[in-house]
Amino acid sequence: MPVRARLSPFLAALCWLSLASPVAAPAALAPALWVARDADTTIWLFGTVHQLRDGTPWLTGPVARAFADSDVLTLEIAPTTPDAMVQALVKVAPVRPAPLAPDLDRRLRRRAHELGFPAQAFDATDPWFAATTLAAQPLARAGYSAQPAPETLLARLAVRNGTTIEPLETLDQQLGIFAALPQPAQRAMLERVLDDPDPVPAMERIVATWGRGDVAALDRLLATDMDEAGPAVRTALLDRRNAAWARTIGTWMRQPGTRFVAVGAGHLTGPGSVQARLQALGVTVTRVR
Repeated sequence: MPVRARLSPFLAALCWLSLASPVAAPAALAPALWVARDADTTIWLFGTVHQLRDGTPWLTGPVARAFADSDVLTLEIAPTTPDAMVQALVKVAPVRPAPLAPDLDRRLRRRAHELGFPAQAFDATDPWFAATTLAAQPLARAGYSAQPAPETLLARLAVRNGTTIEPLETLDQQLGIFAALPQPAQRAMLERVLDDPDPVPAMERIVATWGRGDVAALDRLLATDMDEAGPAVRTALLDRRNAAWARTIGTWMRQPGTRFVAVGAGHLTGPGSVQARLQALGVTVTRVR
């Protein structure tokens, strides 16, 4: 199976883990930025990747100015601590409801051992949790971390500057989306992670495409991945959330002020994007970079 950006939905929704082995960082990145505005309201829409290598220069130009001018920072979830993450995972990662097929179980144990986990580490967890954990570990070894990525850096700057932070979802809600996936979809997610032992090249393509603001190419990468993941995953991770977020953002257009909304870049690509849904609600969205 060719190595593609097949991990993008999982990385884009649940990659919050870290380490080092950086390659040369790009001289300058220019990720896409959109705006919805009226006489007294400005809402910036910025698509993120949830992990980057240290020294990746993305907060520049129009993005930096838009964030600096904003009264409110909106993220998918509020900044959290490792302890809070563990507590939330305990709540939504129940004992595996059914055993895996013997071959899949053997492959899972082998990969867990290869990545430094006890072979039985995922015996009592749902497949989605094993998949996201195993996908993240090679990225951490390659130097990818949440610390230099947009959500973490923007949250730190917001706290320092006294900017209000408001989440679109709670941590429990976001993790619950994965936990609620049908078991066949979760097992397929795990199989796809096990089929790709090295997600780093795919992640590098995602970051490069995002960094040059090539929304059409990014959509192709993510659409291919979502097609492979199946309709249940697309509906849960993208469609329902995009629709809900667009409705929420639409209500904010009736409130004066300036807001910077930073969500995973996959939510801002394709015909079902947040922008497309806002347009359907009568909100004009314009790309500014």
